[in-house]
Amino acid sequence: MKPMDSQRQQRRMLLAVGIGTTLEWFDFTLFAIFSLHIAKTFFPAQDQLMSLLATFVTLAVGFVARPLGAFLIGRYADRHGRKKALILTMNMMAAGTVMIALCPGYSMLGYGATVLLVVARIVQGLAAGGEIGSALAYLCESAPVSRRGVFTSFQQVAQAGSFLLCGLFASILAAVLTPEQLGSWGWRIPFVLGVFIYLVGVYVRRTINESHAFQAHAREGVEVPAREILRHWRSLVLGIGFVALWTVCTQLINFMPAYAQAMLNLDAGKAYYGITLVGFITLLSPLGGWLSDRWGRYNVMLLGALGVLILAYPAFLALKHNPQDIGLMLLQAGLAVLMVLYAGPASAALAELFPVAVRSTGISVAYASSVCLFGSFTPTLVTLLYRYTGDPMMAAYYLLAAALVSFLALMIARQSQVSFVGRLISKGKQVEY
Repeated sequence: MKPMDSQRQQRRMLLAVGIGTTLEWFDFTLFAIFSLHIAKTFFPAQDQLMSLLATFVTLAVGFVARPLGAFLIGRYADRHGRKKALILTMNMMAAGTVMIALCPGYSMLGYGATVLLVVARIVQGLAAGGEIGSALAYLCESAPVSRRGVFTSFQQVAQAGSFLLCGLFASILAAVLTPEQLGSWGWRIPFVLGVFIYLVGVYVRRTINESHAFQAHAREGVEVPAREILRHWRSLVLGIGFVALWTVCTQLINFMPAYAQAMLNLDAGKAYYGITLVGFITLLSPLGGWLSDRWGRYNVMLLGALGVLILAYPAFLALKHNPQDIGLMLLQAGLAVLMVLYAGPASAALAELFPVAVRSTGISVAYASSVCLFGSFTPTLVTLLYRYTGDPMMAAYYLLAAALVSFLALMIARQSQVSFVGRLISKGKQVEY
């Protein structure tokens, strides 16, 4: 593929992908940080911790739906194009957002409200499962090979945008509304505003061009069977390993307001400020991508994973023995810095594990499977383990386990040199893929 024809096309491409990713993480982050209020709205309130646990299970349902959405929408993107898939996922994500924003609570519909909430999460989960693969495949195939790390890291910048928006909205609402107002109806306001993100996003996505690499592949007219992805099982396993630390750390950061309030007896409002700070730090993700373009994806990612393995335990231990708001914010910021090094290059590393013919499916299935296996139950497991042990260090242990999985996957990948980077010959023309 030749580089972008103009800076205008580059900006449009990055905006089109970024705004969808922002909407995806905007909804998922809102659901996590307002989990206490959602628990009281949609579940019986006899036991606050059990209602919170039920809410996290509902959050997990959206993640469990991701692998199915990953395969179906990833397959659709590999057959019909990245652009069509990106528009489809935006429509599905917006539908789930509207359902959550407008759904009556348990006091009005009883368990009918709970069922509607679960359905909304399933729709969002299916959309999110296909979004990541289509978005990263498009970014990867729309960038020069020498700058893939920088280009694909903008997926993380979009995620940072969602953190900033969520942290900003949560902080403002917590400041201007009483706890009763926030718990009764205030938490719904950001979900309603998410619809406006959708309107802009779907308009921009309709204006982009299909990637040159996919167009070249489509011109070949070769029908790739669904089972083709199974030939790349090693890449799938490595991709699942790559994403383990990425997803657990992200979910743990989102979980911090509930963690602070339920397990450390701190003010959740300060954790909202921490999420805003995380958003600003994550804007530096292109730095991690830039470093990976020069030093290699795996080398930079290993540095981030090693940092988590070394620093996570003492950081959580210090917070346990001296729980303070500033300590919580420093922990959130520290994790965000390490994720700049890890997740910045991870998008390109994941995309380069698969060839064009199955790239969207491969990325989607690997990412969604890892999120389902490791990330989806992070709040649920940490809450459940805390309920039975009373030890807030459970969060640190789970994070360390994920970091170890990713570290081992990176070591194996670096040794085996699994990567699809090169040139595709189509109709006599060379196209970078």
